[in-house]
Amino acid sequence: MEWNLLVIGLAVLLGLYIVVTLFYKPLGLLVRLFVCAITGVVLLSVFNFILGYVGLHVAFNPFTVLVAGILQLPGLIMLLVLTHWFI
Repeated sequence: MEWNLLVIGLAVLLGLYIVVTLFYKPLGLLVRLFVCAITGVVLLSVFNFILGYVGLHVAFNPFTVLVAGILQLPGLIMLLVLTHWFI
């Protein structure tokens, strides 16, 4: 009976190891994307607050948030130019 528990415990540990190694990279990418999204929201908020005095703004949507989060200041400038170029 004790050997059965040992074999079952080792099988569970091996299964846990396999699951963690399979999902490690995708979860890391998801965490980085989430951090970029948070950074984008903060940057867009500050950017819109500062440019609100001039009458300019950039809309909040998932695309603009990710562009602002990934590209940061150059992305914000690009979004501002594109937004007011097409209006």
